[in-house]
This record gives sequence, structure tokens and C-alpha cells, in this order.
Amino acid sequence: MSHSITVRLFAQIREVAGFDSMSYDIPPEGVVLSDLLACLQQLPQLAVSLRGVRLMTAVNQTMVQGGHSVMPGDELALFPPVTGG
Repeated sequence: MSHSITVRLFAQIREVAGFDSMSYDIPPEGVVLSDLLACLQQLPQLAVSLRGVRLMTAVNQTMVQGGHSVMPGDELALFPPVTGG
């Protein structure tokens, strides 16, 4: 059984990374979002696109913050804050 999540990238994060989604393995018991984000920021394919960007996060299409638990099979969306005018 796979213990992975789908990470989806949006807006300039996707543009800089050059792809819109990836699979990422996590422990079977899950991981806290803040720890997961720290790991993702160290990946060569994401380091530049996530550096210095304030992120908004959603798990399974629900907005969440750093203390949220992410479980295998979840979908994590990463995107910058949206501004309007």
C-alpha cells in the first residue's frame, strides 16, 4: 500500500516549479503539515518555487494551517495568498 500524498501547486509556485503536481511519500501514520512543508521546501524541485513565498494550504480542498495532520491519500494544495482589486 502506498503512503503518499498528492501535492498540487498553483499560480506562480507552479510557474516557477515547472509542474503542477507531484506525489510525495509520508509515514503511514501521517505527518503534521508544518513538518511536511519544511521537508517540501528542501526538495530540489521545489526549493526555488517555495523560497520566501507565504503559502496558503488546503488539504482535501479545505483550508488548513500548520498543526493539521496530513494522512496518506490526502491531496495538499499549495498556493500564494490571493489579492483582488
